[in-house]
Amino acid sequence: FVNTLVLRTDLSGRPTFHELLARVRDTDLAAFDHADLPFEQLVDIVAPERTLARNPLFQVLLVFQNVADDTFTLPGLDVTPVSADPGVAKLDLQFTLAERPDGAGINGMLIYQTSLFDHATAQALADRY
Repeated sequence: FVNTLVLRTDLSGRPTFHELLARVRDTDLAAFDHADLPFEQLVDIVAPERTLARNPLFQVLLVFQNVADDTFTLPGLDVTPVSADPGVAKLDLQFTLAERPDGAGINGMLIYQTSLFDHATAQALADRY
């Protein structure tokens, strides 16, 4: 089951890190209360101005995949997972994180709009994680 959960956190008033963390927590908890609402239905309810150039509700996406190792066997076949190349960025920034199958950490990938970020900036952002 995959559903996009849209979060909007209030950054006004120059909050301290702990205040910001509390705001993010409150936003997350409120959003999870409505996590069963399909993203497409949320877009219909909000009815934002639409354009093919941008996502209707967000420009930054965090994907966290904590699924079991998806390798499997079939008689006479060797099956291994392959990472798909995203091709082009569909959002300004997309962070994709996945638990390693051996449980020894997290692998990550950063996809970004090259018209907004140069490689050095994207690399510096990724290096922080």
